Amino acid sequence: MLGRDDESQLLESLLRHAAEGRGGGVILHGEPGIGKTALLSHTLERAAGFRVLRAVGVAPEAELAYATLHQLLLPVLGRAHELPGPQAQALRVLFGRAYGAPPDPFLVGLSTLSLLSLTAGEKPVLCVIDDAHWADRPTLKTLAFVARRLDDEPIALALAARADEGHSTDLPDLRRIPLMGLKPEAARALLAERAGGRRLSEGERDRLLTVTGGNPLALLELAGSRIPPEGTHEPPAMTDRLQRSFLDRIRARHAGSLPLLQLIAADGSGSVETIEKAATSLGLATDPLHRAELDEILTYDGTRLVFRHPLIRSAVYHSATGNRRGAIHRALAAAFDTPADQHRHAWHLGQAAVGPDEHAADRLERSAEQAALRGGPAAAMAALSRAADLTIDGPGRGRRLWSAAHAAAQGGFTAAAAELLDQAERETSLDETDRIAVAVMRAVVAEFAGSPQDAMDLIKPWIPRALRIDRRRFTPTVAMYGNLGVRADRPQAWSDLAGWLDEITPAPDDPEDAVLLLLRAAGRARTGRDPGPVVRDRTAVESLTDPIMMTLAGSIARALGDHELSRRLYRNAGQLARNSGSLGALAWNLEYQAADELSRGRLELAEAHAEEGCQFAAEVGQPNTACRNRGLLALCAAIRGRPDAGELAADVLAEASDRDLADARFYARRALGLIELVAGRHREAARHFESVGGWDADTPSDLAMAIVPDLVEALVRAGERDRAAAATARYAHWTERIASPELGALTARCRALISTDGGADVHYAEGLRLHAMSDAPLEHARTELLFGEQLRRERRRSEAQEHLRAAAETFRRLGALAWADRALGELRATGESARTRMPEADTLNTLTPQELRITLAVGEGLTNREIAAQLFLSPRTVDYHLRKVFQKAGIASRAELMRLVLAGRPA
Repeated sequence: MLGRDDESQLLESLLRHAAEGRGGGVILHGEPGIGKTALLSHTLERAAGFRVLRAVGVAPEAELAYATLHQLLLPVLGRAHELPGPQAQALRVLFGRAYGAPPDPFLVGLSTLSLLSLTAGEKPVLCVIDDAHWADRPTLKTLAFVARRLDDEPIALALAARADEGHSTDLPDLRRIPLMGLKPEAARALLAERAGGRRLSEGERDRLLTVTGGNPLALLELAGSRIPPEGTHEPPAMTDRLQRSFLDRIRARHAGSLPLLQLIAADGSGSVETIEKAATSLGLATDPLHRAELDEILTYDGTRLVFRHPLIRSAVYHSATGNRRGAIHRALAAAFDTPADQHRHAWHLGQAAVGPDEHAADRLERSAEQAALRGGPAAAMAALSRAADLTIDGPGRGRRLWSAAHAAAQGGFTAAAAELLDQAERETSLDETDRIAVAVMRAVVAEFAGSPQDAMDLIKPWIPRALRIDRRRFTPTVAMYGNLGVRADRPQAWSDLAGWLDEITPAPDDPEDAVLLLLRAAGRARTGRDPGPVVRDRTAVESLTDPIMMTLAGSIARALGDHELSRRLYRNAGQLARNSGSLGALAWNLEYQAADELSRGRLELAEAHAEEGCQFAAEVGQPNTACRNRGLLALCAAIRGRPDAGELAADVLAEASDRDLADARFYARRALGLIELVAGRHREAARHFESVGGWDADTPSDLAMAIVPDLVEALVRAGERDRAAAATARYAHWTERIASPELGALTARCRALISTDGGADVHYAEGLRLHAMSDAPLEHARTELLFGEQLRRERRRSEAQEHLRAAAETFRRLGALAWADRALGELRATGESARTRMPEADTLNTLTPQELRITLAVGEGLTNREIAAQLFLSPRTVDYHLRKVFQKAGIASRAELMRLVLAGRPA
């Protein structure tokens, strides 16, 4: 530990905080031999009172899904039965102890977190993973999931990894500790202590420090070797030189055991039984393992053999010729030829193959199916890619490349998915159905992480053929096109859908066909035609079982003005995604739930959904979804009158413009406009609203029409009544085919604002009547405010006070404080001298989004374990937040909290 005082103190602090219940993690980064493993060993020595779980990443298992996680959790897997049923089943399926549907990767993350939290109930837990760069991607994603949720857990993570090998270990929620070479004083002390008795001259020491860069392992390994003299042009010691140094020592001391060591290096599993089986087929004696002859090279922890340093393993493995490595991998494939080890069997067959090998390719393809069943898209992608490499047949190669791309897309490896799809299309001849599927996959990638416009262009040419080939299979694609039309601000999509769907004869009682009927109705309504009866389709639509499809159906129902059906579909879809652990579907769904709650004025719930959606979208690689959720957060902040609302909206606007996300731009522009509108800067407000664009186009878009009620108010207040009247006329025409009280109320408000013939009262009264039939209290209050302002200007003081008082009370109850202040200002202008008493902010308004989510779950009667599973947290974290809720609410029991929720507005 010479020269590592700062690093060791930081690691000891990590342990101390974890012991106090404030967990966290670090990742040690540096070149081979820099001291990562020594620091991990130091941490283990200081972990008295901790339950220690250890794992080591190995290159042969870098593409075997959850191989490193299995190492880590193996000592505590016996407690999995204590987890909630879906989590316990996920781990059993994952590790081959049960059969079942493939667990979602984030259900695996939650199960891991819960198991670690359960273990930490007895004593703090320290998880140590060396050579994390060779850990498989699913394990790294699981560790990232866990790391984000350790603030209230007595759990510490300590990883060590190289930055330039294996998989990326840039885990943002782990503190990164870069390790540099030792400083001269520490390096000299190390040489004096460990140089094996050889005395080095001052010049030799200085030269050694120069060529090693202070790398501790290189210092020790090269101290006994010839040191390049000063003035020579020999390069400094690099990894390959260190490997030769290791290999020279092994050959000098264990030359006879080198073939056995090469087998162990290629194996990766560390299973003595497997190694002995493969050694027998190769004619190798395994006696050295049992006579402790190789203890300076290998260590045995009771379950597996591990090389004492990864460089030793690397040097040994690469010392074998290509032919020798092929023979070793074939022997290992035979040793792993059991039903439980088919993925390892296939992987070694693939490593052994040289040139086309259909047998190995077939086994790899079958192992990919097993990997997918165990939730390992990265392993499936790797196996299928290798299978394609070994396939000479064109169609077979294309099918395997396509399957590899599908696995890559499922795992969130968008760049790899695109590259594999390119290969599939370039090198093979796909049939029409496959080409449609390829286009759909590219579109999904573009929607989540690319351009929604590109996504539309990818699938548009294929939709008519998809409807003819198998309309039920491709219904999600058709619904996706309509959804993208709104997101990308392309109203032509509705006309396209109406034309395509007019040519089919769907069955109303079929769920997929019911979605198509809704789409056709929406397309007709948006193009000025009678949408026809759609109410009868509700039962079939509500029998959908896929959360993505349910969310899409909800968005279509909303376009038809059926907010009640839309809301139910959004909520049920979100609940289904939570229950199944489908975090990708949930991240996407939460934006729709947040927007719906915002439309109802339930700002706390909207913020809770949007914040959760941002977090989950970042975890599953959906940057577009994260940006949209941030746009909704900015809009909530603007309505609340928060001082940072403008900055939040500007940040979203910049990102949305870079990504060409029209819907996120809409959220940001509306937020900026509302800030100006409530402040009385009407021209600036109108400028922001008009920048959404398109309300005066021949075919106006949904986003353009959605901004018109705000725009009309701003234009009227800015003195541009003619333009406001034109916008109102377009809005009224757009809404006339949609039976929605909310839209009708907004239309009436716009007509009231532009009235010049004394008819404003009638329109305001109609708007308030329709508002009473809907569930949009924020817009209701805005209409009350505008009516009150009109009445005040007409000196009808008592009538004005009634409406202004109602508006102020609603705004304050909703938390829209800037709007409440505006209403109170108007109220004082009527001559009401005493400040109207506003209701106190209820307890639910004081909770953080996380606390609110947990509180509402308690209100539904869920236990802490059930809430943890729903929110992808550990039970201990739920308990921590509940204690804070009890303190804020001044209550002492769940029964009191349930009564509070039932009495509160968001229940």
